[in-house]
Amino acid sequence: MKNGKPQVLLLGNGINRAFNSDSWDQLLNSLAVRYGVSGAEEYVCPETLKAVLVTRDRVDEALEFKKDSLSALGTKKPEKQLELLRRLLALDFDHFLTTNYSYELETAAMGEENVCERALKKMQRCTDEVSRCEASLMLHTYNSAEYLGRERRIWHVHGEARKPDSMILGHYYYGLLLGKILAFNKKRGVYYSLLRGNGGEPAILSWSEAFIFGDVYILGYGFGFAESDMWWLLDRKKREGKGAGRTVFFELNPSDYANPAKLDLLRLMNVEIVRLTVEENDWQTAYECAIERIEDMM
Repeated sequence: MKNGKPQVLLLGNGINRAFNSDSWDQLLNSLAVRYGVSGAEEYVCPETLKAVLVTRDRVDEALEFKKDSLSALGTKKPEKQLELLRRLLALDFDHFLTTNYSYELETAAMGEENVCERALKKMQRCTDEVSRCEASLMLHTYNSAEYLGRERRIWHVHGEARKPDSMILGHYYYGLLLGKILAFNKKRGVYYSLLRGNGGEPAILSWSEAFIFGDVYILGYGFGFAESDMWWLLDRKKREGKGAGRTVFFELNPSDYANPAKLDLLRLMNVEIVRLTVEENDWQTAYECAIERIEDMM
């Protein structure tokens, strides 16, 4: 906690991509091949709906690609990639939110090149809001990893590879997740109001609360317009006013790239934007610079 605020890192797929892991588009294109859909690269629509198109509206069936997903458990990560992740783990973050299904944060915390399913099961925990760890829509379930003698709570906000039913893929599942966030937020509303009146800070019972009330640093996550759950949380956080923490978004891109609409929307949501230029496609160095900035800011 810093100034009474949980310290939170939201980590997307950017560092993985810097070390040549598959992108979201590559995942969708691989599904297009599986379902015999040609020309999927030309589809222009939100990724959540593109998932419906490339699976011919068989997203439920696509989510059973359990064998493909579990292969991510045994994938070795480059040592340089693990070094960057360990620098983030060494910081005073209370919560690590990741949109990735894969386990690079857990492997870095364990000091291993890969992780097995048995070890992941031992890490799984849940907050007092639920009686057992959730199999899907994991709002209150996280992995507890120890690093440098301190617990790191790692939340896979869109699900994780070893539990295919938990993975958020497609418009329908994003809607289900947002519905669960809305219902929990409404349930806790009176509690939030009482805390505001007393100047207190809430107990964190979900990753959505960590996002709303914490100081959130966003790295390697593009904040695409299809990410309805995250955009809603940004808006909800803004409405919380002084009770909410700050939000810092790291925009890493070549100098000739910009998305004015996205950046304007983020500013309207009270997001601080740190823009870093990626020189000569050197994404690894760009992420090193971003982590240095986070270290300085914290």
